[in-house]
This record gives sequence, structure tokens and C-alpha cells, in this order.
Amino acid sequence: ISILMSDVFSQGDWIVVDGEQGTVVEIGLRVTTLRTFDNALIAIPNGTIANNDVKNWSKRTIGRRIKMSLRIKYNSKPENIRSAVSEIREMLKTHPDIATDKTSYEQNRHKSTKLVSQEDSLGVKRTLLVYLDELSDSSINILVNCFTKKTEWSNWLETKEDVIYKIMDILEKNNLEFAYPSMSLYHEKEE
Repeated sequence: ISILMSDVFSQGDWIVVDGEQGTVVEIGLRVTTLRTFDNALIAIPNGTIANNDVKNWSKRTIGRRIKMSLRIKYNSKPENIRSAVSEIREMLKTHPDIATDKTSYEQNRHKSTKLVSQEDSLGVKRTLLVYLDELSDSSINILVNCFTKKTEWSNWLETKEDVIYKIMDILEKNNLEFAYPSMSLYHEKEE
């Protein structure tokens, strides 16, 4: 009954619980039924759900994350990296499908009594970060972290693909190449 009365998930939501994930088909008194993404039907006892964490991917209004680390070769010129970081940041800020702090969303009319921000309560993420992040063993890494406006998987994949192509174009324009994991060995001659 507590599962039925809670707001953790509803029919049609994409959830992950106890290592299983899928779309909620039915919430019964004894079991909750999920349709997995490979089209199997799975019944999870409500006791298992009550005693485990439930991740609900459907409780988002704005923001499905795109996060990547762009690994650039060490022989890259700093001015080219600076330019690429700036261009990637600007491309994301102006991309029609990437959420920014200017992206609007529909707010619920009632105030939540919970001590959480309205955006967290509604599942709104609009963070956009592009920074030179790390000097790793075999590459210079640029962090790209942003959120799409739409949360559906197919829309997210389309936006992510478009962003990747645009990043590739920006890197090529700035004479930057992706790095591969590598190691250089130096042999010193003994006298």
C-alpha cells in the first residue's frame, strides 16, 4: 500500500530496482511488473522494492546528461585548446536542444513542503560546463558536461550525436587531435 500511495514511481515510468530496469506495467498489492528493454516481463515483489533503492528515470522535466572527457594529444598548442574550449562552450550555449540557465520550464502551481529546490523537485537540470580539466598520463582532457532539453532516449541520442559531430568539427578546425592511450619509453645510454 505504501508503494501505491507514494510518488516514487507510476505506471509507465522507467525505473531501476535491485539490478532490474524497465517500464512499470502494473503496481499490484504483491508485485510490481516491469517490461524490460529486451521485452521480457518481470515481476518484482513489493517487499524487494520497499527494501531497495529505486531509480526513476522518468521523473525529469528537463535534463538528460551528456558527459564526456575529450582526450587531446599532448603536442597540442595551448592557444588552440583555449579556442576549442571557448567554441565548444559557445556551441552548447546556442544549441537548440541543450538546456541552459535561460531554458524555461513549466512549474507546478503548488509549493512543495519538502526542503528541496523547486528545480530539484521537478527534475530540472540546466548545468553547462566546458573546461580544461586534467593533464592525464597520455592526454590533455577537456570536460564537457551538459543536459539536453528533452529527456526521451531517442531525442537524447540524436542531440548527443549532433553535439559529438560539432565537437569533432571544432577540434579539427583548431588543429587538435584525439589522443589514444599511449606510453613513451626513453632509453638512456650509459657511458
